[in-house]
Amino acid sequence: MKLPYIQAESVKGRIGIETQPGQYDIQTQQAELQINSTPAQMNTHSQMASIEIDSDRMWAAFNGGKPTEFINRIYSQMPDIALQGIALIVEKGNRMGDLRNKEDPVPDIALEGMLEGPSSVEVFGPASYKNVDVYITPHYADVQVDVGGVDIQVQTHKPDIEYQRGKINVYMEQYASVRFQVANLDMLV
Repeated sequence: MKLPYIQAESVKGRIGIETQPGQYDIQTQQAELQINSTPAQMNTHSQMASIEIDSDRMWAAFNGGKPTEFINRIYSQMPDIALQGIALIVEKGNRMGDLRNKEDPVPDIALEGMLEGPSSVEVFGPASYKNVDVYITPHYADVQVDVGGVDIQVQTHKPDIEYQRGKINVYMEQYASVRFQVANLDMLV
């Protein structure tokens, strides 16, 4: 006995897609720069330093100095020299009047007077390496600065942008299908 049966075959559909991306075409022009600069200027005004040299003490030590200073130096020492002379006379008088001394002090005092020498009058000023005074007066510089500058002008340009669209192609690569077939099946009874 033959029984009919149905045989079905199906094929799936397949969609194909092809794409091409879009493209940008960009063209730009460089910016234009205009630069103007002004240099800085500096003006300086200065004077030489003033130098003052005082050598009066050096000349006083070398040759006595100016006549008025020379005389004043000697004159100012006289009171001290007179007091020293009076003190010396008093001392000699005390030695001569000392009754405890059995010897005669007069010959000793006379010998000391001969060996003594003149009284110490400072005729010249003191000798020293510091006898010259130097005075320096600096004059500071007058500096005026005019600050320069930079002026920058920029001219920009907009870019030219073009866009070309891409493509999308969608198609049926394979259509879906169903096929039926009827067949007989042999059965043994």
